[in-house]
Amino acid sequence: MEKFKREKIANGVHFSTIYDDRFKTSDILVAFQIGLDENAVNNTAAAWLLTRSCKDYPSFRKFNQKLQSLYSADVVSSTSKIGDSQLVIITATCINDEYALHGESICEETANLLCKIIFEPNEENEEFSAEDFKQEKRQLKENLESQFNDKRVYANIKAGELMYKGDKYSINLSGTEEKIENLTSGCVYRSYKDMIDSARVEIICIGSNDTDGVKKVFAEKFAHRSGNIENCKTKIFETSGEVKNHVERTEVTQSKLIMGFSSGCAIGISTEEELAAARLMSAVLGGTAHSKLFNNVREKLSLCYYCMSSLDLYKGTLKVESGVESENIQKTKDAVLKEIEDMKNGVISDEEIASAKLSIINFFTTSVDSAKGTQSWYLSEILKGTNISVEERSKMVNAVTKEQVIEMAKKLVLDTVYVLTGTEDNEDE
Repeated sequence: MEKFKREKIANGVHFSTIYDDRFKTSDILVAFQIGLDENAVNNTAAAWLLTRSCKDYPSFRKFNQKLQSLYSADVVSSTSKIGDSQLVIITATCINDEYALHGESICEETANLLCKIIFEPNEENEEFSAEDFKQEKRQLKENLESQFNDKRVYANIKAGELMYKGDKYSINLSGTEEKIENLTSGCVYRSYKDMIDSARVEIICIGSNDTDGVKKVFAEKFAHRSGNIENCKTKIFETSGEVKNHVERTEVTQSKLIMGFSSGCAIGISTEEELAAARLMSAVLGGTAHSKLFNNVREKLSLCYYCMSSLDLYKGTLKVESGVESENIQKTKDAVLKEIEDMKNGVISDEEIASAKLSIINFFTTSVDSAKGTQSWYLSEILKGTNISVEERSKMVNAVTKEQVIEMAKKLVLDTVYVLTGTEDNEDE
């Protein structure tokens, strides 16, 4: 099974090794953690640009030829929100060194290529390649359009903007039409430089290779950092006490109802036992196919096509989302609130508790069945400031009592109700 080791290799940079011989490939993940702000879309654009080309391989074709020479290595990037931070992640995947035909260290060569991507991008006069930038700007516009076309995604974004209004967490990493239109290659490049110089960096290498050479490559490249590293803190969400209601009308075939609650439980202010209890409470409510929302609101009452809850332990919130017919919106809202009230009053069966525990533990266990899943587990632990194994977290969940679940349910306070539904003309039809 995997063995984990983490050490500091430069100012604000840590290198972690996960020795795991279950896989035939190695993954090198480089995560930049930066505070969420209005430049979030710049960082998203930079992440995509970095994996298109670099100075030594300035075209998409040449870049891919280099990847092919490394036994079809692969490089991808992604961005996500975690609390009030934005994560920009660049990951390279290659075969383990033992499978190289000529005894070369493919993992170290891939690390060198990854550093070229990060530190030597395809730029001139502090601007990214004009052609690359044009392509990625178009991709940003298409991505924003796809968010609008997927009404479930769109509703979640708009509900978040309503609930977290005035909070950094409301920022869309894909930007807005206006922001994308005003993007320039120069401003994206400046955001990229700020990220390289001041972001908190976590590098995680998983596989069965000797990683000393990989560590040395990154230590040398990041050795220049001497300035202040950004200290990313998350503001825990606090409800105003007055429920925010908003109905948005557009052309939809299925209405969306999203209800946001403050949970009173979050990383940084709650114990690990309380966090485990909150996870179980959300699972019992609507986190599994055996949950109250699924069995009662969806199946027994037939009020919605889907109904589920999710917990954000960084912000201290819980969200319930459902897809409903317009005439069932109020009935679904009332039914969800009834299920929560029942939980607060102790209406929870032993079977519901047991099923929820099994679902969470199964999720934990299967999440580390792949190299990328194992990397994600350890990255999540690092960002939370903990180092708790799957087995330990499973034991914590198993130890949660029904009384603890009830106490967590009692902390839920409704803050936001967002509805995306059809036009009145459509409803009349």
